[in-house]
Amino acid sequence: RAATTLSTMATIELTAEHGKCIAIFILIWIQQQLVFAIAVALARKKSGIDAPTLYPRDSEIKKLNLSEKDVDSYMCVQRVHQNNVEFLSCFFPVMLLAMIDYPTKTFYAGIVVLMGRMVTALGYYRGASKRVAGGWFHFGEYYVVYLAGKFAYKLISEA
Repeated sequence: RAATTLSTMATIELTAEHGKCIAIFILIWIQQQLVFAIAVALARKKSGIDAPTLYPRDSEIKKLNLSEKDVDSYMCVQRVHQNNVEFLSCFFPVMLLAMIDYPTKTFYAGIVVLMGRMVTALGYYRGASKRVAGGWFHFGEYYVVYLAGKFAYKLISEA
């Protein structure tokens, strides 16, 4: 059976709602690249742990004469940043797809993610066990995945 090729050119009409989604992208980027990155820079300065070291080895901890509390404090700040890097590499593409057809819903889900990630960070800065405080960001994340899947289904079923 021969494959069917669709040669229809699609156009996307961008609206103010798409603009709101783009604003959320920018705010999440600022959160990651400024807020969380600055926290890591400050933790590095305080602990003496220089880049490119993400997680210090025992020998480095001993050399810097860091206490367990110093190491835990640095590690929590570093994990917030690193976890967010890992999360956003998967989330941003899915959010982009979801916003094409569902910009308003994606915008609101993006707000949930932005705020939840901040609450998670603030908890994590106080200790690893407190990071779960913002775990509700997953509701926004999963909703965005659902919207992207719904968009994919719509495209497939219209073919």
